[in-house]
Amino acid sequence: MRLISKAEVRVLGDPGRSLLAGGNRIYMARGCDLCFPGLKAVIFVTGLCDDSCFYCPVNREKLGRDVFYVNEVRVHSIDDAVEEVARIGAEGASFTGGDPLLAPERAVPLARALKETFGPGFHIHLYTSGRRATPQLLQTLWEAGVDEIRFHPTDLSLLDRISMAKRYTGMSVGIEIPIAPGMEEWAIKIIAEAERRGGEFVNLNEMEIVGPNARALMARGYRESASRPFTVEGALESALKVLEWASRNSSIPVHFCPARFKDRIQTGNRLRNTAFRDAYWYEEATREGTVVWGEVRGAGLPQGLGEACGPGKVCLPPRKDLLLFIASRYGVDAYIVEAHPTPDRRPIVREEKIGP
Repeated sequence: MRLISKAEVRVLGDPGRSLLAGGNRIYMARGCDLCFPGLKAVIFVTGLCDDSCFYCPVNREKLGRDVFYVNEVRVHSIDDAVEEVARIGAEGASFTGGDPLLAPERAVPLARALKETFGPGFHIHLYTSGRRATPQLLQTLWEAGVDEIRFHPTDLSLLDRISMAKRYTGMSVGIEIPIAPGMEEWAIKIIAEAERRGGEFVNLNEMEIVGPNARALMARGYRESASRPFTVEGALESALKVLEWASRNSSIPVHFCPARFKDRIQTGNRLRNTAFRDAYWYEEATREGTVVWGEVRGAGLPQGLGEACGPGKVCLPPRKDLLLFIASRYGVDAYIVEAHPTPDRRPIVREEKIGP
C-alpha cells in the first residue's frame, strides 16, 4: 500500500481500491478480506427493513419485500441458497438486506446450514441496523455460526448494540456507515463511540448515487462525481478528512471502501470465480466474468452433435469454423452467445449470428 496523504498521517492505500487508518495495527475485518477477491457470497436475506434511509441503494423491487437472493439469483429455500453457494465456490457469506434481523427464521437456520455444509472455516458476516437486536437473538445468531456483525446505526442510541454483542457473543463487532459531504462529524462521532463501547473496526462506504436513491440524494443537494461515476461528488474527500482524524485519534482501524472498487473489482472477481468454476464443457469463461458458447438452432439436427440445450437448439464450443460448417451442412442458424454465469445463463450479454 502507498501513503496517500500527509507524511505524518497514517492513511494507507489507494483511493481507487481501499484506504485504511487508525489503530496501532491497521487491518481490515475478516469479512472484507474475503470480499476483495470475490470469495464471499452476497446473501440478500430479506428486503424487509425498519428504517427508511434516504441514501439506500437497494432496488425497489427488493426493498420492503420478503425476498431471498444469493448473488442476485432468486432462491426460495435454505437448501436452494446452500446449493447456489456451493455452485459458485464461495468461502464465506455476507447476510444483508433490508435487515436480516427481521427474518431470523431464515437467517438463523441459513447460518447453521452453511456451517454444517462447508465447515467452521466458512466465514459469515451480517449487516443490521441493530434495531431488532436483543441479547437472545444475537446469541442465537452467534451459536448458529455468524462470525462477524456490522451495525449500521441510524441514530446514536443504537450504538449500545455494540456492547450488547460484545457481552453476549463471541462475534467480531464493528460499524459500517456511508460517507459523503456533511457526514464527517457524524462519522467521527460514530468512530469515537464505537471504540468506547468495544467495537473492533469501522467501515466507511463511499456513498453511491444510483437509480433507487438518486432523486432523494439530489433533493438534498448531492450530485454525481464527474471523475468517480455513480458516486456522490466529494465523498472521497469527506472520507479522507475522517481517516486523517482517525489516524491521530482512534485506536481501532477505519476502512474506506470505494464504490467503484466494490462494483468493478469485488463483483468482477466473484463473477470470474463463478464463471471458471461453473462453465459447461462447451463454454469458455472470460476475463470479464461471463461465459461464451456456440448455438445452432433449427430442425433436423442429428443426436450427439453437441449438448441439447433447448427445443431445436444444440450448444457447442464457440468456434466459428465449427459453427459455420454445421450451419451450412444442416441448413440451420448459428450463433455465438455470451451470458452471466447464473444457473439459467441469464441475462444474455451478447448474441452474434454467424454467417449469412
